[in-house]
Amino acid sequence: MFGIPSFFLFFFALSMALGLINDWSYLLWVAPLLGLLPVWRKIAFFGASDKRIAVAGKAVLITGCDTGFGHSLALRLFSLGFTVFATCLFPDGEGAQRLRQEAGSSCRLHVLKLDVTQDQDVAEAKEFVLKNMPENGLWGLVNNAGIMLVGPIEWISFDECKNVIDVNLLGSIRTTLTFLPLIKKSQEQYLQVLEGYWSGRLIFMSSTFAFIERGNIFYSLSKNALEKYGDMLRHELKKFGVKVSLIEPGNYALATNIMPLHTIEQFWNKFDEETKASYSKTYLQSFVSYMNNQRNNGMHDSKEVIDAITDALLSQRPKARYLVATFREKFLTYASYYLPGFLKDLLFFA
Repeated sequence: MFGIPSFFLFFFALSMALGLINDWSYLLWVAPLLGLLPVWRKIAFFGASDKRIAVAGKAVLITGCDTGFGHSLALRLFSLGFTVFATCLFPDGEGAQRLRQEAGSSCRLHVLKLDVTQDQDVAEAKEFVLKNMPENGLWGLVNNAGIMLVGPIEWISFDECKNVIDVNLLGSIRTTLTFLPLIKKSQEQYLQVLEGYWSGRLIFMSSTFAFIERGNIFYSLSKNALEKYGDMLRHELKKFGVKVSLIEPGNYALATNIMPLHTIEQFWNKFDEETKASYSKTYLQSFVSYMNNQRNNGMHDSKEVIDAITDALLSQRPKARYLVATFREKFLTYASYYLPGFLKDLLFFA
């Protein structure tokens, strides 16, 4: 996930923890650590390969294809020659109809209904996939479906909290448990011959908000848990040759429409009297302005994210994590990951 910058930060943090760096003596460590970066780069990229898998006869299932990343990814993979199962919450909606138009008469792009919170929907999707599976089986699953909810803890009802976690976290677990056996089964023929290089793929759509919580605590909570789930699966599935990657986009609110514009009334009207007494309208105005500014500063073009997911599906040796973010977002992510608690509080919440 963190590549070369993490090498420096790791040793810096380790040295602090061991008491090897005091006051400004850390400056004495900078030069030798920077000198080791070229060596680290060679180690990190040793054996890396740009070779791509052959896509003919392979299928990928993507959740959340109505709009955003899922919609764009479905079209990208279809153009590359994959058989694509593009699942949509609204199979008769505008996004689903656009996908069908792009597919034309081709039988390689299937649009089907899937609410990842419903066991029945997932079971029916599996039956559809089994009936329409290409000759080389299910190559990958991209768990992309997700929703965002903003606001401090007291502003969000328990039902709203459950909904975010059910879609973002439990939905990914639900689809993984259902489709993983199909991925493993389709790869058995390759493992004996190619020692796992041509293995299946599990992709999870995480976020930099898994590490940076700024006004969207339950979204961050769900993505942080998804990170741990992906890490554990990566280790557990290694012996089966199934590779697991986490995609960590920065702020792509405008590219995905995951975060709508908010108004003061939207929050104020649902507050009870106790909450209204705790939070003034002045504070509420400040929060709404901040979140709307965050949204409006988001990236418009999702190409870099789609490129990352495509690489995770096609590369012989995909990365465990793809951090697709601006320099500032990467810096804040590194800081959140490595800095001690009191420094993170100063940086993020001062």
